[in-house]
Order: sequence, then C-alpha cells, then structure tokens
Amino acid sequence: MAPPKPDEAAIFNVARQIDAPEVRRLYLEQACAGDRELQLRLERLLHVHDEDRGFLEAPALGAPTTAEDRIVEGAGTQIGPYKLLEKIGEGGFGKVFMAEQTQPVRRMVALKIVKPGMDTQQVIARFESERQALALMAHPNIAQIIDGGATESGRPYFVMELVRGVPITEFCDKNHLPAAERLKLFISICHAIQHAHYKGLIHRDIKPSNVMVTLHDGTPVVKIIDFGVAKATAQKLTEKTLFTAFGQMIGTPAYMSPEQAEMSGLDIDTRSDIYSLGVLLYELLTGTTPLDAVKLREAGFAEMQRLIREEEPPRPSTRLSSLGDSATILAGNRATDPKHLARLLAGDLDWIVMKALEKDRNRRYVSPGSFAEDVERYLRRDAIIARPPSALYRLRKLAQRHRAAVLTVAAMVAALLVGTAVATWQAIVATGAKYDAVVAAAAEKDAKQTAEAKEAESRAVLDFVERRVFAAARPEGQAGGLGHDVSLRRALQAALAAVDKSFVDQPLVEARVRRTLGNSFLYLSDARTAAEQHERARSIYLGLFGPDDPKTMTSTSDLANSYRAFGRYPESLRLHEDTLARRRAQLGPDHADTLASMNNVANLHDDLGDRAKALSLREETLKRRRATLGAEDPDTLGSMRNLANSYARFNRYDEAIQLEEEALARAKATLGEDHPDTLAIRMNLAISYADVHRYADALKLQEDTLALYKKKLGPFHRETFVAMQNVAKCLADLDRHKEAAQLLEETLKLQKEHLPADHPDFAQTTYSLALRYSSLKRYADSLKLHEEAWVLRKRMLGAEHHDTLYSMWGVAYNLLMLNRGAEAVPIIDECLRLARGKAKNPVFSGLADKRLRYFEQATDAAGCRTTAELWETFEFRDPGSLYNAARFRAVTAAVFRATDKSAEGAKQADAEADRAMAWLQSAVATRYRDAGKLKEDKDLNILRDRADFKKLLADLEAEQEKAKKP
Repeated sequence: MAPPKPDEAAIFNVARQIDAPEVRRLYLEQACAGDRELQLRLERLLHVHDEDRGFLEAPALGAPTTAEDRIVEGAGTQIGPYKLLEKIGEGGFGKVFMAEQTQPVRRMVALKIVKPGMDTQQVIARFESERQALALMAHPNIAQIIDGGATESGRPYFVMELVRGVPITEFCDKNHLPAAERLKLFISICHAIQHAHYKGLIHRDIKPSNVMVTLHDGTPVVKIIDFGVAKATAQKLTEKTLFTAFGQMIGTPAYMSPEQAEMSGLDIDTRSDIYSLGVLLYELLTGTTPLDAVKLREAGFAEMQRLIREEEPPRPSTRLSSLGDSATILAGNRATDPKHLARLLAGDLDWIVMKALEKDRNRRYVSPGSFAEDVERYLRRDAIIARPPSALYRLRKLAQRHRAAVLTVAAMVAALLVGTAVATWQAIVATGAKYDAVVAAAAEKDAKQTAEAKEAESRAVLDFVERRVFAAARPEGQAGGLGHDVSLRRALQAALAAVDKSFVDQPLVEARVRRTLGNSFLYLSDARTAAEQHERARSIYLGLFGPDDPKTMTSTSDLANSYRAFGRYPESLRLHEDTLARRRAQLGPDHADTLASMNNVANLHDDLGDRAKALSLREETLKRRRATLGAEDPDTLGSMRNLANSYARFNRYDEAIQLEEEALARAKATLGEDHPDTLAIRMNLAISYADVHRYADALKLQEDTLALYKKKLGPFHRETFVAMQNVAKCLADLDRHKEAAQLLEETLKLQKEHLPADHPDFAQTTYSLALRYSSLKRYADSLKLHEEAWVLRKRMLGAEHHDTLYSMWGVAYNLLMLNRGAEAVPIIDECLRLARGKAKNPVFSGLADKRLRYFEQATDAAGCRTTAELWETFEFRDPGSLYNAARFRAVTAAVFRATDKSAEGAKQADAEADRAMAWLQSAVATRYRDAGKLKEDKDLNILRDRADFKKLLADLEAEQEKAKKP
C-alpha cells in the first residue's frame, strides 16, 4: 500500500508561520518526505507569500472589493493618535513601524500591527499573547508597552517605546568593549529576564537581535524586545485559543535549549532561558555560538535536533584557540590580544558559561538571578559557584553519547567475568552480611560525626555568648564587664569586636554567631549593624555551600530583611526575589519557606509602590498558606493582615475589615491577647476603622493596643513608638490636633533617647508631627520639621522614594502658606518631575493644583501653562488624572483671556481651551462619569459656551439618566 501523499495545503499553512529560514527549510524537508518537486513548489509559494502576505486573501479577478479589502496600513497611515512614518521591522505575522504619537503627548513610538492576511485565529492569539506579556512587565531593561487597540480594518496593534539601538553583539564589537564591560551588560540582561520569569513569562527566543543596546545620556542601556513566542507559566496571556502544535519548534536553533529542540512532552520551564542566556554570553565572549550556526543550517532537521540535544560544545577558551587568524580581530573587538583573551576565558568564565549550557537542565543555574550573581562574583574576584563537572558525571555523559560502544565493551567484560562468577558467588554470599554491617557502621559513624559537629558548633556559640555578652554585666573592668546596668545593645556591640578573632578556623561557627547577632540587632531596631553581620554570615555560607544551600538562602533572607528595615528596598527586593526563585525550584511552591519568601517579596512591592503586584502575591500566599498550614497558623494570620492592608490601599475597606476581624478572633484564641502578632492585627484593624470614618472605634482600639504594647514590649520599644503614632493619627482624625501633636512630641523625644541616631522611624515621626503643626496653622514650625524629614528620607530612601516626595510636598505647602511662593515653585517642579509614574496619587495632584492656584492668583498665564505641561509629562491614563489635565488647561485659557486682550492673546486662549476640551473628551472616553462635577466645576467655565462641551455634558447626563431606568 502506497504511503499517503503529503497534504500540501497543511504543510504550507504551517511553514508560512515559521519565521526562521533555516527552521522553515528543515521543516519542509521533513514534511515533504523526499518529494523534491513538492518542496520546490512550496518554497516558490512561500517566497510569493513573504513578498505579499495578503495574496491568498485577495479577491478573485473581477470580484467586487470592499472598503476593508483596500485598507492596508503603511507609512503615512494614521492609526488613532499614531501616524506611521516608516517600517523598521517585520516578522512572520507582524510589522513594526516607527510612528509619531500626536496626542495627548507628542513623541516617537514603535507600533506593531498584524500583517494583512495574517489575521487568523492562531496569529491573533499569538499577537495578543505578546501584547499581554509586555503589559505584565515593568522593568527598565524591557521595552515597555504604551497603548494598544485595533485599526479601522479590525487588525490589532500595540504601541511600545521606540528603542533606538543595535543588537548587543554589534554594539559591543563596534565599541570594542572589553570582557568586563560586556559582563556588566549581560548582568542587566539576566535581571530583566529574572523579572520576566517572576511575572510568569519564559521568553524562549533570547538572541542578540532581541537584546538591543541604546544610549541614555552616553550610558549603554540594554532593552529586551520581542516576546512574541513567550510562554506563560502563571496565568493565561489571552482568552483566545493559543495552540502550539505538537512537534513545532519554537525559537532560533543556535540559541535553543535541548528541551526546546526535543519537541516532546517535556515541559519547557525557565531553565530554557538560562541555556539561551548561556549561548548569548558565549557569543559575547568568543564572537561565535557554541554550536556552529553554519553546521546547524546545513544539517538535516533530525540531525539539527541531535546536535542541539547531544553535541557538547567546546569551552569558550577552547573555541577561541580554534579560530585561527580571525581570533586577532575578535580579541581586538574586546580591546585585548588573543593570548590575553584566552587566559581571561580559561577557568572561571569557562565554567560559568558551561554551567548555563548544561544539557541536563537540573545542572544549570536555577534562575537568571543566580546566573548574574555568579558573574558578579567573578567580577568581584570572589569564588564562583560554577565548578568543573565530576569524573563520574563525565563518565556517565560519555556513556550516553556512545551507548553502542559502551554496551559492546560491557558485553565483553561480562563474558570474561562469567567464568569466574560461579567461583566467586559463595564468597560474595559469605561476605554480604559483613558488607551490610560495614555499611551500617559507616552510616552510624557519619550520623554520629554530624551530631558531634552540630553539638560542637552549639557549644562554641553558647561559649561566645557567655564570655562576650553575659559577661558584660560584671563590674566595669572585670573580665569584660561593662557594669551592672549595661544595656543589651551595648553588650552586643562590645561583643562584635571579638567575633573576628574568636573563630579563625571555624567559619560555620562564625557564620552562626553573626546570624544570631544580626537578628538580635534587628530586634533592637539597629538595622544597619544587623545588615553588617548578615552580610558577613551570608558571605561565609555562600563561599562554603553556594547560593542554593538552605543555610545560604536563610542567611540571604535575613540580610534582605535587615536591608528593608532601613529603607534599602530595591536591594532587599532583589535578594528576596532570588531566594523565592531558588526555594520554588528546590522546595516547591507550597513549602513554608517558599511562602515566607513570597510574603517578603509582596511586602517589598508594597514598599516600592507596586500595589497591584503586592495584592496579587498576597492573595496567592494566603490561599496557599490556608491550604498547607491551616487557618490558625501564625503565618496564615500574618498573610490575612497583609492582604487586608492591600485591600485597604484599593479602597476595598469592607473586605479589609472582614479579614482583619476574622484574623483578630483567631489570633486571640490561638496566640493570646497580648501576643505581638495579635497586637499587630489590632493596629491594622483600628487603621481600617479610621479609613471608613469609625474614628471613635479606631481610637479606643489603638489606645488599648498601645497599653498592651507598653506592658508586653516595654515603653521604649520601637513597636510601642509606632503604636503611639497610630494613636496620634486617630486623635487627628477626630480634630484633636493639639493632643495629637503633644503625643508625637513625646514619641519623638523618646525615640531620640532610645533608638540609634540614624533610625528611619525618626523621619516618619518628624513628618507626622509636621502635619499636625500644619493643622494647627503653625506653618513655620511645620516647615522646619518637613525640611528635617526631607533631608532624612532623601539620605535613607533616595530622592525619588514616595515618602521623600511627601516630605518635599510638605515643604512646598508650608512655603505657600507662609506666602513664600517664589521659593515653593522650584520645589514643586522638582517634586512633580521626580513623581512621574505616581500621578494617580492624590498628593501629587493636589501639589500640581497648588502650583496652578499660585500662578492663577498672580494672573501669570505662562506659569499656569507650565503647570499643565508638567502634569501632562506624567503620561497618565486614569479618568481622574485626565480630568485634572483638562482643568489645568481650562484655567490657563481663562487667565490668557483675562490678561491679554490682543489677537495673539485670544489665539493662545483658544488653543488652551481646545487642549482642555481634548483632555476632557479623553477623560470621558476612559469612563469619567461625574456629570455633576462637570456641570458645577468653575475651572471649566471658559468651555461652557462651546458646542462640543454642551454636547459632551448632555450625552453624559443622558447616559446617567438611562442608567437609572430599570
């Protein structure tokens, strides 16, 4: 029976969606099954298809055409507010244009649109998948999505930032970057891919053309593009069906992981990107890929798969030595000579690259973050984690590659041994029991040695604490004594100096002592000293065991917590994210340690202002903790409290209060009335009561909580001071500002007496007291404190942190209240500049409004216009911010109309009014629905006689009336 003929149409439809020419050619060879005529015919059809992707969908000759048939978006076409200028890229199903955005701001962007004729269900799903993938991410080294929609002809598009750059390999070679500079760029790539993985996305096509380098103020910045074949691991990217056919190869062969080439049931996970990153680093260092690209192209499809799965690439230093004369040019591009470059690659860099390129994905780096960390160790000249594979592992790999030969040799050896087998069998039986006894004795000895080592470690730690900490309570000058009234903090500080000398040959004991000291200092609110100790402990564990050991991960988490305690939020987040990735890989998603890391990451996102991400992570953490730990577990109760905080940030107060009341009832029953976790839940519940204006309930609960804190932790504990601030806030909510100020004055005084001089809590108390002074109209006193808080926060948190910006706002506000507007305006301008990206925050909306009122009162139209322009640089999209933009432009128009009666003045007033109307229409288009405010807002008076304003208001009122009807 003759084999069935290949389905020509089916082969064509699959092949036309494969972008990579070499993969397409190999697919055709395999699918056509040796039918050369069919293959040539299909290749000609595909060539025509590539030249004009719409030819199959064009109407037959003489058939009528529709308006939609004639629409082909290209250079000069207007799509919404975007004018297409020129095509700058093209893939299998999409074109990318450089475009000019004309409103609400003018800028250059990149717009990607589905090609004509490619709007099949599969392509649309893939396109929307990429659009959603980009929308999930917010990282400086990943091209950001700006907007999206559909053209008049119904084809989807999305808009990204325009990356004016070149592929990373081209940039590095043209600029003759040495290896160290290339490694630094590579580290930023790893962190960006780590971000994508954390967002639940696997890129699957990392290669130089998808890693662009652009210059920002003369500094090279990496931008990763093209998430067109990204795979989601945590959520669906689109509601449309997205099907990757069985046996379909995704990616670019030279950069493809063995499991991608396998095309089997093996799931592709984040470690596939680790392999591609290894290929990229290999190319950055050697100028070529591990598997020769020409050899891959010339190989048949099956052979190409085998090469990727089985062929072990040469080490980078070995590959360099085989390049001959071209090695001189290659080394020159790296600002060195071939001999020096070979020496540079040999050793650590070889092993780092080869660890990422392991065929067995279990032996690769567990995450891009750990890959980057090893590169950073190399740059710091620290010991790296990558190590040469063992002899046993190399033997096993040899057997896998040469299975037939190994089986033959094994058979020969077996034949030689069979003659002696019978003779030796009795001896084996006789010695078997003895062997079992030896094994058992060895196991017992090993367990005994392990127990003895742990006991010795514990004895050494206790001995140190006894001699160096407890001894401090002896009379001053006697055997380390510091006096009977010595504080624990002083005793611990005195013990620090002895750590270096006490454990010279006992690194594990030193690490454990430093961890103990670090945690003690953290509980004593001395986060900086805690961080110093945790840094030293982590360094020891890292050097001895590597980043994936449980001790190292716990130490890393300790260090991250201490960083968070004094405001080093980005560093803390990086460490917690890396620990979370390692624990997920090793322990699974539901392990208690994994969930602790997830909780820590969520808290850091909340600290850094990413409230939505914090909410999502907290919901997942609580769900998993309830399922694995139970509803009464202290960690579960902590997750309930954290999630309630997130609900409150999104004004979901009913849900927050319900969750906190449940958590408080469970905490009282299981932990007790005065347990610190119970007290923390009580404080949160009181804050939520205040959020819904139950001020009396909130004050009573806060006062009771403060009394319990004083009893349980003492009157001078940090948490007691926080409780005092919360009581003051409740008093202020009840307009008892004088009492609130007095309580905050007492709190600040006690903090200065009992906390370290640079403790971050000083800034918060100072800021809160400044707000109370403003409420009491003590503007000069308030200004002084706001200036102090600003300086403290800028030093501890950085100029752009939201708490620092709040302090700037306080300074500007009080200057305005003191009629010192000329001093206030530059601070307002700087605050608004730094606050870009935080436009939804009402504080900054109010600040812009105060700037506008200052210039409106001074009848300064130019100043009003500058305010509007500053606000527009925020690039907001929420209805309230768009409405504010309209108000600012309308006020500017009114001031122009009132102050300049010339024709030019009238022209400028009309232009500002037109802009105001455009912003107002944008606000309504994005679901702004407060018709009453539009009708009464005096700022919009200059628009009221316009026909478009009247129509907009009438339509909005009619819509609201319609909504009221049953």
